[in-house]
Amino acid sequence: MFDTLYEWFWWERIWLPVNLTWADLEDREGRVYAKASHLYVTVPYSFAFLLIRYLFERWIATPIAVSVGIKQRVHLKAGDNPILEHYYITQCRNPAQKDIDGLSKKSSLSVRQVERWFRRRRSQDLPGVLKKFREASWRFVFYLLAFIGGIVALYDKEWFHDTREVWTGFPNQSMLESQYWYYILEISFYGSLLLSVAFDVKRK
Repeated sequence: MFDTLYEWFWWERIWLPVNLTWADLEDREGRVYAKASHLYVTVPYSFAFLLIRYLFERWIATPIAVSVGIKQRVHLKAGDNPILEHYYITQCRNPAQKDIDGLSKKSSLSVRQVERWFRRRRSQDLPGVLKKFREASWRFVFYLLAFIGGIVALYDKEWFHDTREVWTGFPNQSMLESQYWYYILEISFYGSLLLSVAFDVKRK
């Protein structure tokens, strides 16, 4: 059954143009073709990017932020209250007035104290400017280096000046080593973002 699913997933009609098979894309005569197995390489590189990002944000981005006057904002901490915390996590971060009245009775706090607790609790979850700066600077540095690397890899290629050359030999197009590493590093970077999405600043 596994073999059947494997064959169905890699069915040539899904992935390749008409009259092209996987056998046509086997490496030969010094020509190297892109393969799905290359994607496995991106997994360890994704974790490597996470480590590089951590070191960059700690030893480069943070000192730069401090030097330009960006500091970690200190929020007033909401007091420990299991009833309100449970509601905040499981129900709503911004309760309606009737819910506040109910929580006031359950927690033995005044309505004003409950409202203040939720304001402070929400402010605790807001990302600080320092966190935003570190994250934005990491992405800026990567995209800048990726742009420069792309120019260096492409400037001497004929398709850089004439985009019609991109289709020469299609679909039997081999892959240059510079192309291989460019795409591997790009996919690894986005893989690292996928792994860190739960910790990054949430955006609309």
